[in-house]
Amino acid sequence: MNKKILIAGNQDYGLSGALYKKWPDATFVSRTTGLKIDLCQLKNQRYIGELSLEYDVFISVSSLWKFHQTSLVQEVAKRWKENEHKGYIIAVGSSADTPVKASTWLYPGEKKALRSYCRGLSQMVAGENYSGFKVTYLSPGWMHTPVEDKKHPEMPKLQLDYVADTVKWLIDQPIDVNISELCLDGIRLKNEK
Repeated sequence: MNKKILIAGNQDYGLSGALYKKWPDATFVSRTTGLKIDLCQLKNQRYIGELSLEYDVFISVSSLWKFHQTSLVQEVAKRWKENEHKGYIIAVGSSADTPVKASTWLYPGEKKALRSYCRGLSQMVAGENYSGFKVTYLSPGWMHTPVEDKKHPEMPKLQLDYVADTVKWLIDQPIDVNISELCLDGIRLKNEK
């Protein structure tokens, strides 16, 4: 079955770009490409929540600051629950959500909030009397992008196409299977420098 996919992300960059190669007919929304909308504004998050009812899959890739990615996923989930919409929400977080170290960098905390929210949704989805949508929190580690390759050349990185293939694999799972969380990290092989 051909699924209608809505992706919050810039189709010209990073993981969203790799997803665009898989699904060129998907609808993308970001400040600069596709449906040009600032996803950090609540009114726009509510609009995307309503719009998402026309889609089978919603993928949140955009790294929105100040907890706006969690808020966007919440708006989509709220509309889907209210309308008993059947579909699939995939929220792309980061493996930076797990380390605990002294820092004032908000990014790990934002991803922890997204992860926690998605886990709650997953428990709701698996509930005895609920037969609505599925939700997965996908937390990839470092990925090969021009910015990350330049800033962190020493870190082992995932290929963007591999992560996009993983998203496709998630979508292709049986309807009665919900993968609540999946973490991907690149590894450095011993013979690599």
